[in-house]
Amino acid sequence: MLNANEIISLARNLKKYYSTDDPFVIAEAFGIRVLPRFKGVKDFKAHTIKIEGYPTIININANLSAVSQKVLCAHELGHALMHEETINHFDITRANLATNAEYEANLFAVALLFDEKKFNVPLERMSGSVLKSIMDYNIF
Repeated sequence: MLNANEIISLARNLKKYYSTDDPFVIAEAFGIRVLPRFKGVKDFKAHTIKIEGYPTIININANLSAVSQKVLCAHELGHALMHEETINHFDITRANLATNAEYEANLFAVALLFDEKKFNVPLERMSGSVLKSIMDYNIF
């Protein structure tokens, strides 16, 4: 498990190394396949599938806006790079809001995509609910 500063550093270092904040480009560099799909599945946003011996796959709802897909890809990329679970999906509820995996993936996504200077709280001090609000605001 990484602490908040390590997660923020990971996101910033990837952004610097690849000269982009585009999670699709970074995922491709890691051999992670990102597939916009599931157009007919109600309430599906995104998930990550990791199976040993196969490329990691991030599925994202193709009906969502380009901004939403980018935010979801960044969140799922966080799962793909930091977590070992076979399946992670973007389904944040009050019950799992404070789980380490969701907090970490949200923090990674916010650190990758957003300019910290635009927030009035340093990233490492943002609570799980603040990170969720930032994510929710950018998914439509």
